[in-house]
Amino acid sequence: MRNLKVLGWLIFTLLWAWGGAQTLPREVRERIIQATVMLLPADQSGKLLGGLGSGSIVSPQGFILTNYHVVGDADDRLIAPLVQVRTVRFVDREPEFTYWGRVVAADPNLDLAIVQIVMDKNKKAVSGLKLPFVELGDSNTMNIGDDIFVFGFQGTGGMTLTFSRGSVGGFTGEDLESSGRQWLKHDAQTGPGNSGGGAFNDQGALIGVHTAGIAGNNNSRTSFMRPLALAWGLVTPNVPAFVVKKGGALPGPQANVNTPQEQGRQWPPALTSGQNSVSGTVRVTGSAGAGTWTLNLTDPLKDGGLKGTARNGAQTQTAYLYYEEDDDEVWVEWTPDGKAYLSCVVLPEGLGASSWTGKAYSFKDTDSDGTRSGDCTVSLRAGAQATPPSPAPAPSGLSWPPSLNAGQKWSVGFGQSGTYTVTLTAPDDEGGFEGTAARGSEQGSALMEYADGVLLIIVQRSDKSFLVCSAERSGLSGASLRGDATSHKNSSDKGTSLGSCTVSLGTGTPSPAPAPSGLSWPPTLAQGQKWTVNFGQAGTYALTLGERDEDGIYDAVAIRGSERGTGLMDYSDDEITVIVQRADKSFLVCRADRSGLSGALVRGDASSHKNSSDKGTSLGTCTVSR
Repeated sequence: MRNLKVLGWLIFTLLWAWGGAQTLPREVRERIIQATVMLLPADQSGKLLGGLGSGSIVSPQGFILTNYHVVGDADDRLIAPLVQVRTVRFVDREPEFTYWGRVVAADPNLDLAIVQIVMDKNKKAVSGLKLPFVELGDSNTMNIGDDIFVFGFQGTGGMTLTFSRGSVGGFTGEDLESSGRQWLKHDAQTGPGNSGGGAFNDQGALIGVHTAGIAGNNNSRTSFMRPLALAWGLVTPNVPAFVVKKGGALPGPQANVNTPQEQGRQWPPALTSGQNSVSGTVRVTGSAGAGTWTLNLTDPLKDGGLKGTARNGAQTQTAYLYYEEDDDEVWVEWTPDGKAYLSCVVLPEGLGASSWTGKAYSFKDTDSDGTRSGDCTVSLRAGAQATPPSPAPAPSGLSWPPSLNAGQKWSVGFGQSGTYTVTLTAPDDEGGFEGTAARGSEQGSALMEYADGVLLIIVQRSDKSFLVCSAERSGLSGASLRGDATSHKNSSDKGTSLGSCTVSLGTGTPSPAPAPSGLSWPPTLAQGQKWTVNFGQAGTYALTLGERDEDGIYDAVAIRGSERGTGLMDYSDDEITVIVQRADKSFLVCRADRSGLSGALVRGDASSHKNSSDKGTSLGTCTVSR
């Protein structure tokens, strides 16, 4: 019996020791070591700019996942033209300078970037790489207490590779204080040079990117990693041949090999004719606009070419593809606001069988000369025939393309600048309609036109200033159309954004339209009401309305978990505005109008602001409900 007890104690001791010293198998560690690289940003000539970080090769073709701040300046949105890549040959020696890379995709808000190896250390182009790489895992399965293993170049104790182990300590939101899984806390030992390096689960799959460490009281330190779940938006469209570890989660049905489709060598390319829709990518390397943009071009332009969207991470911009006959050039360009542009210009010699290569230029506005900002590669494929959309009737008879006729009355809301009744009087020589614009006792003139997939309304006021509303089919919702509004002092003024505008056929104040839960438009605000406002990743706040001031604006208390702040809620000019001021004095803004009304809630646009002078950063969509 005593021998059995001793044996049992020995087994328990061995199991406890094994569990406490658990690590990755040697062959797994060897693979990760070979795929972990040191990254040093450099200028175009190859001169190092200072600083270093780590990265993980996630594709045998030489694509590396790292932090944005390792290869660029997140505040100035500047990316290093070149990145020196050093690889590990011997674990007891410093990594060796082996390659040059360029940033091909980046998101400064997430602090993540993709670097592609493009040249050897002598700046000779490389191709057909078959490098050691790491498999991608599912960060959403990680729980508090799970083991993690971190590889990188700490920068302390020499420049050799460092391995450390720890566990998931918890989760937090984007602000490092609120609820969420935008950050994973961990207690593995790290240093400044670990930034961009990989964190791996007990299967050896990459589940995060170590990003920051914050010192606490009594010499404590908490480290934070970006979970891999937030990197998929950069990885899937930009990294070919990545591998998901069995059991790892890839969002949606995605292919892990991106192969450009044959485009042919016809000049000018048939894809620029506007006869078929076009999709694909344009990859830009250089200091401005670096990254890969996913194109979806579906709307034919009046003079040939196509219009659609360009997406990179959370950004969505308006994109164009056309052939410039006078200069014998193909242009792919995209713009966030119709003023500033990024353009990829392709000449006949840049035409390849499966892709086009050209030069990238940035334009401050439509009147300025372009500035060379890098190089670009375009990979496109034809889709279905692109035909002008047939009228799509809305519940009130609003259709697309809109049918304009003399005598029609339109209601156009310009946010805080007011709502105008536009009456069309007679067609002009360009296919548009002239008309009058009235707002109370104010009288002005108007011009309304539909061309190239855009409905344009211009209202000239009595002081000769004017307002412009530009809307596309994507803004059609029920009986109204939503677009972008600008104000202009005169015809030479480039304009100031007013946010959203709304267009509907007919005039007058709309009667309340009850939604299934009782939500109506215009919304009825009253003291004591409770509202729920969701700002996407910034969280959901419960607002309780307080007193109404002389301008009709309601004070509010805003609560999110243990966080308590103040708020304002207002309805005017057919728009509801919610402002939440947080404990750190930053604030969130949600603006929504009738076009966003859907059942029990209304959707709008959200932005975050550091202070009252900050113009704000878009958060995407917000929702407001009772």
